[in-house]
Amino acid sequence: MDKPIVSILIPAYNAAAFLPKCLDSVLNQTYQDLQVVIVDDGSKDKTLEVCHKYAEKDSRIEVYHQENQGVAATRNHLLEKVKGDYVLFVDADDWIELDMVEYLVSLATELDAEMVMCDRVINDAKPSETEPMIKILPQEEAIRDFLLHDYFVGSLWNKLLSRSLLHNEQFHRGISYGEDALFIWGALQKVNNVVASDKQLYHYYMNEDSISHQSFGDKKLTGHLTWSIITEDVAKRWPQFLDIAKSSFGLQDMYLLRAASQSGYKKNDEIKKIQKTVKTYLPQILSRKKLGIKDRIYARLICRWYGFGRLYYKFYLLKNQ
Repeated sequence: MDKPIVSILIPAYNAAAFLPKCLDSVLNQTYQDLQVVIVDDGSKDKTLEVCHKYAEKDSRIEVYHQENQGVAATRNHLLEKVKGDYVLFVDADDWIELDMVEYLVSLATELDAEMVMCDRVINDAKPSETEPMIKILPQEEAIRDFLLHDYFVGSLWNKLLSRSLLHNEQFHRGISYGEDALFIWGALQKVNNVVASDKQLYHYYMNEDSISHQSFGDKKLTGHLTWSIITEDVAKRWPQFLDIAKSSFGLQDMYLLRAASQSGYKKNDEIKKIQKTVKTYLPQILSRKKLGIKDRIYARLICRWYGFGRLYYKFYLLKNQ
């Protein structure tokens, strides 16, 4: 029997400095039956030049270019090009362990799972060498764990997806923050089993300096819409998990308020909208067993007094100087 083909999908925007490391890790996989698709989203640096240089050396690479449209449109373009049996998204500034694809495909085929996920490390941190723990999650359990949004988060980077899950699935072009979680949510409605391994196979690039000065804007607020859609869907399809969905919706909006207040975001109508979510779902938020005392206090205050977030942030900076 022929080996399944894995389509590795790479959205790229101004990634010339990082892309060679990413592509080297993909092309040198121990599993070689790959289709590698790159869509350049109107980069202004030499990203497209790097793509073509690699494509000249490896026939498995397909390169496409579009005018800048954003990550959701770029991922939709990538989905149109899929030829493989499985799909794996890799961000252009990240890289993967050389056995990642082989490991995930082996779990998918041996355990008959349409979705398989692994763990990550930050930057060049060395992955753990301990024996990985593997969980088989039937659909209902996978839905519950996703809604808890603890270890099973909505990121694309750590999930091998069967092509059968992609039918009629698209990334929401009106959402810039959490569009991947919404996509995974849609895919979960079609699975029988999900396999979760804590083996660390993905290197997530994180620039600490840029994060400390991260700006907050309207695009990030679209995370509110992500969880609004998911929570409405849970009420229809999975009512037994509605309180869990409400708690995660409230927590996500609390974190949005935290980021907005720290950056001095001023649009009062938007702030009131997400404050209302936190206040409405405060009982569900406080019911989360793993929620720390500081977050419990923060949730109670930030939903009533937006200025508390800025005050808390100034106190935190002063305390850590």
